[in-house]
Amino acid sequence: MTEKALRTALESMAAMQGVEGCALVEIEAGMVWHHVGHIEGVQTFAEAASDYWRLYQRLSHQFEGLGDLRASVMMHAYGRITLLPCGVGVLLVMLTRDKSGTDWTKVQTKAKELALVVDAL
Repeated sequence: MTEKALRTALESMAAMQGVEGCALVEIEAGMVWHHVGHIEGVQTFAEAASDYWRLYQRLSHQFEGLGDLRASVMMHAYGRITLLPCGVGVLLVMLTRDKSGTDWTKVQTKAKELALVVDAL
């Protein structure tokens, strides 16, 4: 797999109904690998949003009885930030709007496919 395949898969995620932007972020460093979308600042908010995931990692022992975190969603007044693990050490950060008609089952399927591309690099 190449970096081009990664960009193509991420662009496919961003083209889904209701998705305004998404990025792949290295969890530990908060560094954005790639970002795409229809909004300004997707890279900036993705870097900041990855802090939510790192906070979970620091406090994960408090939630052991619930199992591993599969997704995190922050609902703000004008948008929703969704964080999904996407390969080893990588996070998919997505911005959607409330009532956007996003097919979340399809998002999960595409995120798993994207994770395979990430892990093949």
